[in-house]
Parts: sequence; structure tokens; C-alpha cells
Amino acid sequence: MDFKLNFELKQSFQYINHEKQLIFLGSCFSDEISSKFNFHGFKTLSNPFGTIFNPILLSKFIDNCIDEDQKTERIFQRNDVFLNWDANSLIYDFEINNFKKKLAEIRLNFLDYLKSSHTIFITFGTAWGYILNDNSELVANCHKMPSSLFRKELSPIDLIVTKWINTIGRIREVNPTIQIIFTVSPVRHIKDGLIENNQSKSILIEAIRQINKHSSTNYFPSYEIMIDELRDYRFFKSDLIHPSDEAVDYIWNKIKSVFFDSKTNSLVKEINTLKKQIGHKYLHSESKETIENKVKLESKIIEFKKLNPEIIL
Repeated sequence: MDFKLNFELKQSFQYINHEKQLIFLGSCFSDEISSKFNFHGFKTLSNPFGTIFNPILLSKFIDNCIDEDQKTERIFQRNDVFLNWDANSLIYDFEINNFKKKLAEIRLNFLDYLKSSHTIFITFGTAWGYILNDNSELVANCHKMPSSLFRKELSPIDLIVTKWINTIGRIREVNPTIQIIFTVSPVRHIKDGLIENNQSKSILIEAIRQINKHSSTNYFPSYEIMIDELRDYRFFKSDLIHPSDEAVDYIWNKIKSVFFDSKTNSLVKEINTLKKQIGHKYLHSESKETIENKVKLESKIIEFKKLNPEIIL
């Protein structure tokens, strides 16, 4: 007897292989999946502005990268650090002009990468957003500023859909053939509350359904796999919020089944074996046997790179 519900995932019409450039934007789960692709030799760009959880701010990031005019940076200063309301706290500087140049360079590099990429994975994290009281503008990160500066609101479905349909149109102006895949993060945003987290996820799922309907984009069910196939707390880390390594591996294997052909799957297995051998720690590093094994491995890597120059090891 099967004790869990399974749902079949249709294979993609556009397979991903190691020759393709990939972009990952959104929540921290987006970074988790990006790291899987990166480990297995794919060309990836992940969250150049840091993790952004709210879908409206994600669309704004892309729009601002495509815009040529960058005169309206939302920069502020916390003590001696310059930060941006549209970016994660990892993006900062101590001098404002350097910071402006850094922001402009990040956007320009992203736009260049977007123009030549095959697939973009967009992970919505939460529909909850923090809004500045003084100007009613949504922020990507509160940057540890006093809570009295903000109010918290759910982003409405209609606004998310409208923003993203417009953003998708702009993406396809610079890259008409790019494959756009949406997913909802399985990470629980527990600080909002369990009920509030479920309200948020329902908004994100319905928003993506409407976006897909109107824009010929795709959906990968990361959230549903976590909730309906791995519906047990043992598949979460000790914080009971983030998926465990085992759960991430499970979802990664589902992604492979959907987006990889047999050749790419075979290469991924080979890369995984090589990476494990490369990372192996020898007990006696200067022994004859260890030296011989290292020489054999180096020869194997050279041969692999010769046969697969497009793969990053």
C-alpha cells in the first residue's frame, strides 16, 4: 500500500543543459536550488540584490535593471552604512557614490546576463510586505531599522499579477526566447504566524496561476511537493521552518526529472561523483597510494573537461 499521494510532473518542452545560462531570483529557497545547479556545473546567477521575498519587489528589481534611467535610488544611511530599501543588507557601502556605482554595476551585469540566459527561476517567498509609514512605499528589507517606521500588509493578488505581467513583457523585450518558471517557496515564514503564512502562500499560488494563464510562463510545484509529498516535520530543519537537506535533495531530483534529458542527467551523476572525489579528505595525504589516487583523479578531471568544455567544475 502506498502511504502518500503522488502527482505526476510533466516534462518541460525546453530542456536545461550545461550550455544554458540560468538565473535564480527570490527567497532563500531560490538560493538553495541555485546552489544545486552550481554544484553540478551549470552557469548560474543567483539573487544579485540578495534574497527578496516579496513578489512586487522582485518585479521592481527586474524593471529597474531594464530601465536605462537610474535616478531614483532608494538609498538611506544607518549609522555609517549606506543601504538600499530595494536590496538585501548584504548590498551596502560606506561611501554613497561608491554605493551608487555598485548598485548600477549589479543592475547592468544582471541585464547583460538576462539577455543571454535560457531560463529564469522566480521563487515567491511571502505576500506579506513591510511598508514605510512616511511615504507608503514597500521595502525589500527592513535592515534592522526600528519597527515603528513600518506597517505590515498583504500584497493584493491583482497588484502582483499586474506588476508581473508587465515585467514579463519587459523581460521578453530583451530576451524573447527565455523560459520563465515560477515557484512558491516551501519555507514557512513563521514570524508572520502560521495562519498568516498560509494566507500568504495562498495569495502567491493564485497570483502565479493567473500570471501563467496570461503570459505563457510555467510553474514548478516546490511548495506542493513539500506540503503534500513530504508532509512530515522530519523533512524540516530543527527550526521547523526551512526544508532539510534531504527535502531539498528530493525537490532537486524532481527538478531534474522535469527539466533534464537523459544526457544531462548522466552528466550530473558523473559530476556528482567527481565532486565527491575532489572533496575527499585523505587520512594519509603524503602516502604513495594517496599520491597515485590524486594523479588518477587529476587525469580524470582533465579528460572530463576536454570532453565537456561547457561545464564548470
